[in-house]
Amino acid sequence: MTGRPHRRGHAIVLGSGIAGMLTAAALADHTGTVTIVERDRLPRLPVPRKGVPQGRHLHGLLSGGIHAIERLLPGTYAALIAGGARRIGLGDEALIYGPHGWMCPVSTPYFLIGASRPFVEHTVRTHLLQRYAVTVREATEAVELVGDARHVRGVRVRDRNTGRHETLVADLVVDATGCSAKTPHWFTDLGLPAVGTTVVDSGLAYATATIRPTAAGLPVSCATVQPDPRADSPGRAGFLLRTEGGQWMVTLSGTRGAHPPLDEAGFRAFAYGLRHPALGQLLDAATLTTRVFGYRATANRRRHYERFPAWPHGFLAIGDSVVTFNPLYGQGMTVAAQSALALHHMLRDRPVAALGTHAVQRALCHQADLPWAICTTEDIRYPQAVGAPPSAMMRTARALTDRIRATAACSAPVARAYYGALSLTVPPSRLLTPSLLMPILLGPRHPPLREPQHRPAERPSPAEPEA
Repeated sequence: MTGRPHRRGHAIVLGSGIAGMLTAAALADHTGTVTIVERDRLPRLPVPRKGVPQGRHLHGLLSGGIHAIERLLPGTYAALIAGGARRIGLGDEALIYGPHGWMCPVSTPYFLIGASRPFVEHTVRTHLLQRYAVTVREATEAVELVGDARHVRGVRVRDRNTGRHETLVADLVVDATGCSAKTPHWFTDLGLPAVGTTVVDSGLAYATATIRPTAAGLPVSCATVQPDPRADSPGRAGFLLRTEGGQWMVTLSGTRGAHPPLDEAGFRAFAYGLRHPALGQLLDAATLTTRVFGYRATANRRRHYERFPAWPHGFLAIGDSVVTFNPLYGQGMTVAAQSALALHHMLRDRPVAALGTHAVQRALCHQADLPWAICTTEDIRYPQAVGAPPSAMMRTARALTDRIRATAACSAPVARAYYGALSLTVPPSRLLTPSLLMPILLGPRHPPLREPQHRPAERPSPAEPEA
């Protein structure tokens, strides 16, 4: 992707998480220089860091996300696999107990990557810095935007070690600082309108531990027991995922009124108390290698930048700085990657300084439309959830989703299309083709599976991800 025209100008990316690094990759192919401003000291090894408080918890990198990353930073997938991450097929390797029972076994090209968040972040950062001459300003905090309501011309930063302030001038500033982004306050200081925000919060809390199998080992790389949002009771869920280093991560979660405990005995008991005891049984064959970590900042939060009638030239926001999803659905890294790829496409044949940031910001906001709908229509169903009541359209979409999931549990063709949409790899319209719409409308033709019908054998991950 190197050698394109218009490689001039200076872009600043605020934040060096997944969204920030992939945005830097998108910009570096079209920009003279790129500077990343990061308030943390970045670890030299793939370990959790303070600026990513959810980094100790299980993350899902879906096939839609790894395809986008490969377009931006070729070779990242191979490096993840070489470092011990697993490619886990959706349908034939992942055991999924959904609201309607165990999903039927089916081979699909869709998958997720079994890896810890620090390992994914470290691998992406390594590839970015090997491929491009990007400057990373560590222990440096952005404190305000430089410019006015019509044009952002840079950012004022503070060195966290010395306290010294400095103004960095740029043709483009991109906020990728995540859910704690200060852009709404900075906009007010520039005289721009208040940022409208929508919050849908099920009150979900997480509890996560890393485990290592006993001598007998674990027969699966991925297993999940999902809640049933139709039950009119708090949702309890669990997810087990094999990661690098011969370990597995287990995250248990519960919505308001059913938070998982943070002691080992309570953690194991909670796993047995899910809608199916499979995760509790798997935990019996393993020992915890870390203490149980908790996390509660799980609300879906959307800052409606797409509604601004005017937008300052020279500024963008991306990733969790725009939309934060309930981590239960595992969409955050994938949406960030796809948004960065969309930015890369919009930069073709134009210099960064000439980028129409108002139209680009709207496009970046709309990247989150589908995952936002998936998360919020489900989360608002749980008791004591906070958020606006569902509209008639949302209720209709929810009923259709319920029918799709019920049919996918026992229909291989519908399951394949469902996994494609779930992994953000193909558009959900694929589920509404004539060959699938009629089976979905008719519903499942036989009872769902009550026990998993397969125990997938270990198999090597392919050298390249299927497109």
